[in-house]
Amino acid sequence: MIIRHEIARLSLLIGSVVGVRSADANAHPAPGRPWSAGDSATGNEVYAAVRAYERGMESRSAGFSAGGSVADIPAFARKYGMKCSACHLAVPVLNRYGQAFKDNGFRMKNGTDDLRANDPSYWPVFAWLWKDYEIEAQRVGGRTVQQRGGFANGALVFGGLGSVSDKLSFRFLPTIYEDGRTFLDHGWIRYNQAFGTDWLNIKVGSNSFDLHTLSSPEYNMGTSRFAGLYAYSVPGSVSPFIMLGANPGIEIMGHDRGSRIRYAVNVFNTNGAPRAHCAFCAPGVFARVTQRHDFANGFLRSVQVGAFGAYATWPTGPDTSDLKGQQRFGGDLEFLLGSDVLPFRVTMMGLTGRDDRELVPTATQNPKFNAGLLQLEYVPTLPLVLYGRLQAIRNQRQAIVGRPDDFGDQDYQMFGVRRAVELNSRFAWVLELSVWRQKIKQSAPGGADLTLNNLWVGTHLIF
Repeated sequence: MIIRHEIARLSLLIGSVVGVRSADANAHPAPGRPWSAGDSATGNEVYAAVRAYERGMESRSAGFSAGGSVADIPAFARKYGMKCSACHLAVPVLNRYGQAFKDNGFRMKNGTDDLRANDPSYWPVFAWLWKDYEIEAQRVGGRTVQQRGGFANGALVFGGLGSVSDKLSFRFLPTIYEDGRTFLDHGWIRYNQAFGTDWLNIKVGSNSFDLHTLSSPEYNMGTSRFAGLYAYSVPGSVSPFIMLGANPGIEIMGHDRGSRIRYAVNVFNTNGAPRAHCAFCAPGVFARVTQRHDFANGFLRSVQVGAFGAYATWPTGPDTSDLKGQQRFGGDLEFLLGSDVLPFRVTMMGLTGRDDRELVPTATQNPKFNAGLLQLEYVPTLPLVLYGRLQAIRNQRQAIVGRPDDFGDQDYQMFGVRRAVELNSRFAWVLELSVWRQKIKQSAPGGADLTLNNLWVGTHLIF
């Protein structure tokens, strides 16, 4: 949700992209001599490379979506005169009605979606303000090399979202940080129910993919979109394509009544692609389909199965005509357990990826990796949510022969609690506490492992 914080995490997560010497399997210390924080030249190289990568990510993230779960805003409650609990079990957990509302283009479909049917004083705008404090420790080879903490830069989102008529919905979310940086969500416009059917909705603009941890509610303002397996990039790849964030293009989406069966297809141009003598200089396609089965009785309340795939390209030739491909395929499985009002949700996801070797300089073979995610969410009482996420990324085949098999492998654990102190049609006030740990194999100088530990406390107001 906060792109700037995500950039910092991702920079360490895939810092080998920028060409730190330790990324070379041959760049190991002398036998018997581990790398330490005292090696200032090597240490400075690491942090200089990280900062360089952050700058590159910032320029590439200008088109990223600013919000993870943009459905949890009081503006919708104001428009329709309903309580927030109509769509939420507990912020930001959507119930089935809330998911259907989102799939319908943020429409109730009861004759009140058109702005002309609302009070003239209502406008489809909202504001989102957040602030956080965090402590982070970085460990290399078992030694703490950096520890820091403090109030991070807060941010303000002031944008528009919702339906303006029965047929048109839109979104535009510019984000302004306290340090003066501004990120513009390019936004989208959606034409609802083309030819009079829910099975055909057309969205034009900068669209995020319909992935589970993006379409479902997210947590932690600092790492809300930090699903590393979606953001993972093969070490050394020149392509900026990741499955997180928004890519300009067209999305065609459809669903049945109640959103039990859903599909989404995106035809896009990879964000950041050079604009040369071509309409789509780095074309790609993404698709996902899901089916949910609800149970009327019993401990198991619903089961949802999903499958997705993406094929993206990136130019490697001087005239942008030599396109090389990247493939991502996966599936997800979700269980809703216990009570419909106070549920326990279990989500599992698997992903495999493969890149063309031409995207990695000096590569000798096509790299391939596998990844998995387990996410748990529990609502013990309204409006309290407990959550946890485990992720693992394993490189099955390295791009450069001779690199260690586990080079760039990652493990990530995150646990937290979120509570809505105030939740009404005027504003929402939410407090959150989370801790996370990430380990990246052989990403530090000398082939040492890098471990990040973080404590995050944040609050945000939504109007």
